[in-house]
Parts: sequence; C-alpha cells; structure tokens
Amino acid sequence: MGQHYKDIAKIALERRETAIPKEYLLPQESLINLPQNLTTIPKTSGHFTAGELEIIESNAEDILLKIKAKIWTSLEVTKAFSKAAIVAQQLTNCLTEILIPEALARAQFLDDHLATTGQVIGPLHGLPISLKDCMVTPPHPSSLGMACYANEATSEETVLVSVLAKLGAVFYVKTNVPTAMMMMETINNVWGETRGAYHSGTSCGGSSGGEGVLLAMRGSPLGVGTDIGGSIRIPSAFNGLYGLKPTFGRFPVYGTKSGITGQDFIFSNNGPMSRSLEAIKLYCKAVLSTEISPWNLDPKCLAVPWRGEAITPKERKLRFGIISDNDGEWSVHPPIARGLAMAKKALEAAGHEVFEWVPTNHPEIAHEMNSSFHTLGGAAILNLTEQHEEPVFGSMKAYEVTHKKGEGNLGPTKLRDMITRRNAFQKAYMDRWNATAQDGQVMDGIIMPSSPWTAPRLGFTQKVFSVNFTGVWNLLGS
Repeated sequence: MGQHYKDIAKIALERRETAIPKEYLLPQESLINLPQNLTTIPKTSGHFTAGELEIIESNAEDILLKIKAKIWTSLEVTKAFSKAAIVAQQLTNCLTEILIPEALARAQFLDDHLATTGQVIGPLHGLPISLKDCMVTPPHPSSLGMACYANEATSEETVLVSVLAKLGAVFYVKTNVPTAMMMMETINNVWGETRGAYHSGTSCGGSSGGEGVLLAMRGSPLGVGTDIGGSIRIPSAFNGLYGLKPTFGRFPVYGTKSGITGQDFIFSNNGPMSRSLEAIKLYCKAVLSTEISPWNLDPKCLAVPWRGEAITPKERKLRFGIISDNDGEWSVHPPIARGLAMAKKALEAAGHEVFEWVPTNHPEIAHEMNSSFHTLGGAAILNLTEQHEEPVFGSMKAYEVTHKKGEGNLGPTKLRDMITRRNAFQKAYMDRWNATAQDGQVMDGIIMPSSPWTAPRLGFTQKVFSVNFTGVWNLLGS
C-alpha cells in the first residue's frame, strides 16, 4: 500500500487553500443562513463592485468585444472572474487547481500586446476560460479525483490547452470531477463533494460537474468539459447551460488525461460549456479555424473546418425525431416531459417537423455501454484507488465487482466480441436513421433529455444511476 488517501488529500487541499487570494473570499458572516439558490449571492452579498458584477454577468462574446475595443482590459476581466470563481469555490467546492498568479501575468501580457500593436493575438484574446481537471496545464496536477494523481506534477500540455492559448485564452482555474470521471455527480476522496448552484442540496451532475457549477455561479464565461457517457450534457442540463458534446474526432483530444487510460472502445471528447449559445459557436469557430488547424496537432482530429452555414440549412424545414417519454427503460419525470413538449411546440411553430422516434434497442445499447465501462475500467481504476485505500462510491460498486471477478483484466477474445457488438449496433442505427429520408433528406437530429430527472438531491445517483439517455450516443459514436 502507498500513502493513505487522506494524507494525500490533505496535501492537495492545503495547496488549493494556499493558492486562494484571501481578499477574494466572502467574509465569514456572509456564509451564515445561506439561501438554497447560491447563484443569488454574488449580486446580494455586497462583495462585488458594480464594475465586477457587470463583467461577470456578461457573456463571453460581449467580453471579447469590449476587450478588443479597449473598454475593458483582460486584467480587470480576469480579476473579476477569479474573484467570482473563489466565491463559487467557497459556496460549492467546485475547484481543484487555482492558477490565478499565472492568469494575471498572462492577462497583463495580452493587454500590453494590444496596447503596443493595436491587434489581438486571436479571437479569444484576453478571455478567462475555465478547464475541467483532466485538461493538463503543466506543472499543475490533474488528479481526476484520485489520490494517485492528486500531487503528481505534469509535464506535457493537453493539445487543446495549447490551441486555446494560441487563440488568446487565459487559464485561471481547473474544476472538480468525480473519481476517475466515471460518475454522474461530482464527488471524490481528494477534493470532496461539489454542490449544485441553483439548489445547494442537489447534485451538479458529472463528470464535468465542477465546470457546470462554476459557470452557473458566474465564475466563468466559458469552460471546457469532456464527455464519455453524458459528462458535458448532464451537468449542462442540471446547471441551466448550453453544452456541446461533439462526435469524436471533431476537436483535438490528445494529451487529455483519462480515467481509464488506454481504452479505445468508447471515445471521450471535449467540448465547450457556457451560459451563452453564441459563446459555444464562437468557441467552435475559433478552435476549428484553418489558421489553427488542430488536425495537424492531433492525428485523431478530423480535418474539417467549422461550417457555420450547416447549423441552419437555408430554404428547407428541419426534421427532428423526439423521444418524449421513455427510452425503453426509464420514464422521464414531469418537468422533463414538460420541457420536451415546449421544445416540440416551439419547433413546430417555427415551421419545422417533429415526430415521435421509437428508441429501438436503446436499453440494449445502454447495457453494452455500462458493462463495457465496468469491464474496461474495473482493473484500470481499482488498481489505482486500492493503492491508497480509497473507498468505492455507491455508483462505482459495479467496477469493484467486475474487478474482483477478474473480468477487468480484459483479454483479446472478449474485446473482439465487444467490438463486434458495438459495430453491429452502430450499423443498425445508421440504417434506421437513413430510412427516415424524405426527398433524399434524412432527419436532422433527435431530441431527447440528458437525464430522466432534473438535478436530484445529493447522493441520489449513488443508489439510482442512469446515464442511458446520453450514453447510448457515446457507444454509437455520435
């Protein structure tokens, strides 16, 4: 056995505490009798100046315009969001690594460049961007919520981090994740539990839960999450955000730390999260520009520049399938059903077509997805957590069971069988999709919830776990 996880966590927590600028903290008297809706506190606490509130309430696209026009400096914007991030940390426990000194120096450099040259260095010039913990920013650790990595210095920067830096981004905080990034709520044995922003007694989702909360708390204008089973979509839904989980290969992923190192069966991808849809578009256009050409930096990134005109095709209506009640196993709660009905009504009022889509084979696809995670991750995760005597959370008990059976030591025969079944599911679903063609045009998309429920109470998903609505698309490669 190695060092006990509690001793490792103590070192990590002390490092985080030391990195917090004390002047950014809410006074202790402000932490008494907190409201359930924590997002109200920045406005009502009196802790922020009017100028700071204007900045943190602004969308990313507006911030960028004001920096470029020299109305705001990157330094003052970075200070405002750093302060808001620290307050969010106090209230929700959403941060892991705090990079504020580097961020302020970077912001000053960008301001000096703009003042001297009159030019921005890229479309994200001076914008603070928060990063999920798995994005490597040397030398800071990327713990993935596990003791084995919590205090381990890193050396090779994630390709996407390098890309965003070239575009002008400022990195100031990294955000909390569940153990190995394999739960739908954010809790681990190193950093602890992250609470919901809109109701402190509810889950923020996972695994990009810290990112979701930080954005909801106005502690970030734009963040980066990752998704292997719903990890962008679920926190975005629980925190009232826009989030994009693209098809694998759309964005560069090389150098992103994985909870199941080396598995190449279900692909994880990264994507933007924000309170603003325009910020999502801006991010995609910037990262996928020919000037950056991320496909030259990651062999698995497809050489396809951003195609903005494809978002809303001209001169034709859009056609959507909708799964409005049940995925074949789970029925949605009334608020979810109501939201789906509202989306359907709005689309039809705009002249588009929405028809009921039967979720054929969804339970079988979801079972294949879940069992593959347990098989691929059982030994990979438990071999690391057991070294430091980390207890296993309820929703990860299946990983432990698989590991103890020895099934986590995956042999080539079983892997071939898994790949064969996956490929068959993918081909069958493609055929169904193509069969929707009318006048040569297949349906444009499927509308369905990210979860059968709204943000549940803390701890609920340790007993009742389902990423089936989102996870089917990860196995299908969509």
